[in-house]
Amino acid sequence: MALAPAVQHSRKRAQTITWKDEDGAAINLTGSTITGIIERSGVQTAITGTLALVTAASGIFSWTYSAADIAQAGSFFVQFRAKYSSDSLSEISNRTAWSVLPAFDFELVSPSLSPSRSASP
Repeated sequence: MALAPAVQHSRKRAQTITWKDEDGAAINLTGSTITGIIERSGVQTAITGTLALVTAASGIFSWTYSAADIAQAGSFFVQFRAKYSSDSLSEISNRTAWSVLPAFDFELVSPSLSPSRSASP
């Protein structure tokens, strides 16, 4: 499973992921709930964005990033878990390299219309 890089603070983007085994066959995710962990410098945190099944039988799901998922630029590892409701068993993906590309220092608040450089409340 390859992951596309994300851009720091860019929350309108999401990625569609196809979960495959080592032979390239899709993992059937029907009846499962997907969760994930991001490892940053040895510290593991839960993915807080939305992980949603797209075409479960073909192993396709989407990841819509939360602010926390893409707050820090760098190279990380991600691992996903599919927990199946039918038998309470889980499938766990390989740890996969993922990068969040740094964004330039854009102001994240709308500027004031006044000539001062302070941000509007």
